[in-house]
Amino acid sequence: MSDTFSRLFAGGPPAGGSSSSRSAPASRPPVAAGPSSGAAAAGKDLGDRGAAALQKPAPPQGEAAANKKRKAAGSVEQGAAKKPRLSASEEKERQARTLFIGNVPLQWDRKDVKTALRAAVGDKYTGQFKPIWFRAVPVKARWTSMRKVGSILGEYDESAADAKNAYVVLESPDAVPVVRRALHGVEADKRHKLRADGVGESATLQVFDRKRSVFVGNLGSNVGEADLRAVFEEVGEVNAVRVVRDKETKRCKGIAFVLFKERSSVKAALQYWGAQIGGREIRVTKVENRDSNAGEGGAPGGGAPGAPPHPAAARIENKLKRRRIKKQPKSAEPRKAKRKKDGRPVRSQINKGRKKPRKAKQAKR
Repeated sequence: MSDTFSRLFAGGPPAGGSSSSRSAPASRPPVAAGPSSGAAAAGKDLGDRGAAALQKPAPPQGEAAANKKRKAAGSVEQGAAKKPRLSASEEKERQARTLFIGNVPLQWDRKDVKTALRAAVGDKYTGQFKPIWFRAVPVKARWTSMRKVGSILGEYDESAADAKNAYVVLESPDAVPVVRRALHGVEADKRHKLRADGVGESATLQVFDRKRSVFVGNLGSNVGEADLRAVFEEVGEVNAVRVVRDKETKRCKGIAFVLFKERSSVKAALQYWGAQIGGREIRVTKVENRDSNAGEGGAPGGGAPGAPPHPAAARIENKLKRRRIKKQPKSAEPRKAKRKKDGRPVRSQINKGRKKPRKAKQAKR
């Protein structure tokens, strides 16, 4: 028994047993790769790929900008392809439900406009504000042919203008005056006061009331509504400001109209002739022509583009016309003699051009 235990503890086979069944193997056989070993190998492979990706240089800035531009252009083309065309009756019905918002800050997007609308309207209107789009966006010169792409990329020309226009479609035409009254005059920020109006037949500010308005001339190309309000709010409450801008560049054409809430403010505003706005002396006159402030590029109601004529344009034109008539040389051709209906010359024209005979002097006695 003692010999058997000694052999077991020594690693040898017991007496009378098989050495192959009880002895430890001389070498461990190779183990096949299981699931855990495969996961480890895959993790190592992913780690190598991640390290390679980190070591890979980022694309150059120009290439990234080009990719962004191509993506914006593709989204514009895709949106244009999906947009259905409306019939004349559908377009008119949609126009009756559209709200115009002027003097919107350049940095605002659709979400900002919707937030301002909700805050201003409250429970007076609970419908949707959809769709929302922007117009009269000042973009840099290289984007004038693709204005929508430049607007998406945020390539704004802030030296030309600091605001844009927005259009919002409501659920019914009856909601337009409700939302317009609630939103008009709301301060978006320190420089922007929103101007709300209808579109088409529902527009109320398409033509300013000439008895409550003044014409302002000799303005700089980068003047905005805030600059005019800062001057004319000293004489009375300003209801609306319209800056006439170029159709392509959106720069100020040098003229604007200011609409006051009260007629009494016009007389005081006329005293501001010669005041300084942007380092230039302005001219302030009454609005004499009823249609002089009608229509503006990007104006509410989709007015005809182009600048309205100067209120004194008719007087100046007539004055220049009289000067041109005076400077014209007299015609060398003789005038046609007046004749009666039967063709005979008038008696006063018979002896015209003949020398009168001299009367004989009577001899003095």
